[in-house]
Amino acid sequence: MTQLQMINQTKFIAQQDENVSALFMYGSFTKNEGDKYSDIEFYIFLKNKENFSAEKWVNQIYPVALYFTNEYGSEVAIFENMIRGEFHFFKTDEIGIIKSWEGIVSFSDFDQMNLIDKDGLLTKTLNQIKIKSPDRITSENILWLSQSLLNVLLTTTNLIKRGEFAHAHQSLSNVHKYLLWLIRLANQQTQHWESPTKNLEKDIDKIWYSEYKTTTSDLNPENLKIAFQNSLKLSNTLFDKLNVESKLNQILKRIE
Repeated sequence: MTQLQMINQTKFIAQQDENVSALFMYGSFTKNEGDKYSDIEFYIFLKNKENFSAEKWVNQIYPVALYFTNEYGSEVAIFENMIRGEFHFFKTDEIGIIKSWEGIVSFSDFDQMNLIDKDGLLTKTLNQIKIKSPDRITSENILWLSQSLLNVLLTTTNLIKRGEFAHAHQSLSNVHKYLLWLIRLANQQTQHWESPTKNLEKDIDKIWYSEYKTTTSDLNPENLKIAFQNSLKLSNTLFDKLNVESKLNQILKRIE
């Protein structure tokens, strides 16, 4: 697989580069889910960033067609072979950023994430992490997600009533995000939490998937209204399934 060759090339470059202290990989290939359509994703920790060119460094992996920083601060490479890569370059004294993710993200096998650790700093940081997989199915999480869902439902219905259908369509995508998280909780399928649409076709029961499909729409105003009404129905089903407190149920019933 081309991506595996590029991962190995990244390891080789990092190993030869005296300025690189550690190479940390995340994403599909650390979860044994990578395929020919997957990105390659790395954190690279440097001893010195002065006069360092990230694009030049990445271009050693494979010729780069486009290199830029996206809205999330990730440096993105689109390689000539149309494989996409994400890169984060930090100094070694910033390696604690990995520890800051504890309790927020799910870590894969550390052995598959820790590709190079010349100075032992990456291993030391990873060994400090006690929560590899946060518990998502908690009453606090259900409450927060339910509150957040009500918030975007109300926004969406007001946009529909105002006739801002393009804006409402975008707002409905935020509704979907919270619906999917609650569906995953109802199914006790919390893998792929950070990207709740990922592998959805396999992660949840077909009945739930069919229900979710009814909440999607094109920009046709009537279809959008139907999708929103179906979103309310699915929200109600989820609130009942997850025993959401009655106050929130009452608010849900007032949104139309």
